[in-house]
Amino acid sequence: MSNRGLPKHRVHKRAVKHGRKLSLRRLSAYVGLCLGAVVLAVAVLIFVFGDAVLNRYGKEKAERAFAEAHPGYALRIGELDYAVGANRLVAQSVTLSATNSTLKVGRISLTGVRWARLLWGTAALADVLAKASLDATNLDVEFPQAHYGIRCARLRASVPGSELIAEGAELRTLAGDEEFFAAHDFRTPRFHVVVPECKVLGLAYGELLQGKSYRARSVHFSGPSFDALVNRDKPPKPFVKSPLMVHEALAAIRQPLQVGSLSITNGNLRYCERLAVGADPAVLTFGAVSLSVEGIANRGEATAAVQLRGQGDLMNAGTMKVLMTIPITPPDFSLHYSGSLSAMDLTRLDAFLDIAEHIRIKSGSAQEASFEIEVTAGQARGRVRAIYKDLEMAVLDKKTGTEKGLDNRVASFLENVLKIRNSNAPDTSGSMKEGEVNYTRRPDDEFQQFAWFALRTGVMGVISQ
Repeated sequence: MSNRGLPKHRVHKRAVKHGRKLSLRRLSAYVGLCLGAVVLAVAVLIFVFGDAVLNRYGKEKAERAFAEAHPGYALRIGELDYAVGANRLVAQSVTLSATNSTLKVGRISLTGVRWARLLWGTAALADVLAKASLDATNLDVEFPQAHYGIRCARLRASVPGSELIAEGAELRTLAGDEEFFAAHDFRTPRFHVVVPECKVLGLAYGELLQGKSYRARSVHFSGPSFDALVNRDKPPKPFVKSPLMVHEALAAIRQPLQVGSLSITNGNLRYCERLAVGADPAVLTFGAVSLSVEGIANRGEATAAVQLRGQGDLMNAGTMKVLMTIPITPPDFSLHYSGSLSAMDLTRLDAFLDIAEHIRIKSGSAQEASFEIEVTAGQARGRVRAIYKDLEMAVLDKKTGTEKGLDNRVASFLENVLKIRNSNAPDTSGSMKEGEVNYTRRPDDEFQQFAWFALRTGVMGVISQ
């Protein structure tokens, strides 16, 4: 627009206004150029000196910040490497130490983290890790006070994929059995667990990171082995508090818990009891174990229950199947369980009975057996059915472990002639003797002990005269 014909003072004002617009534009352009230069400089530093900045400044700052935020803990990070294009941060090692535990990890690869939001503190952790994935190798956790450690060859986690996979996991004692038992004044079970693969799918990472709940669609264990050894050479720990039953353990978890299904394939279980230091233990085994559990939760309607189905080969001789229903919100300790045992040579149980119970099955074979038990308010009632023949038992000397000695011969005679029913089968009308289950929970009973003690009353009812 031309200024011709306008008064001089208006021409001056228009020129000043136009000059200010140019100045603001120039200032904006200048600021933009400066910011661009800064970003470019930072990018150049990351590309050229990224590793040096991370390993000298970033790593030390992270270690100090962690120590300040978590007193009593020490974080040590190995050499770091960051790939900008892939948004991947790699640490060659990480060690986290506390007064009662130590975590060591080999190589860790972390991708997809929203670093800008993390550094500026503008987002919650769940948002920062919404697209993150983790791949860690050679994890090793030690708990010296508990005398246990956990190892894992590889751990993979994907937040977008909602999955967590652990490979080559193992729970083991930090020392041998004798040293482990020596560290305890009372009877203590020693556990050794190996899990080649554990896969968790449908894991709600967002809720987990926010501490709101623990939810997953499925958990699967492939080929696990479980080994337990109880040192009965020491006295049991004085009774202080009743062990938690399943519904009580679930209720003790504060946050909502929900797992659609849990399964085990091709598992192995070995339970042992030793009566003296260095002596051979009594051994009970289950092979080819498969297990399916549905409806695991700690919230629900009054009818909500955990459904368990499992089977395994008892002493590699007979197949045992179990079906169990456990209410998750009962007013008292209640459940229902049933099961069966296929044909089996009963003498295979001597590997456990000889040592643990000082009883030997000299002969006997089972054709089939079944049981059904209902538990209400800690009172178990039910029936046990068993078809067997040629059952003969002997009482063993507690010191020598043999049948020698007059007292043992007399006891064995009375056991077989006066007390033990040698055979049990349906008569012409189809009826036969059944064992009655009648057992009341004792204050010190653990869940698995209660289930077995109740079943045992029915078994003794079948084989006794």
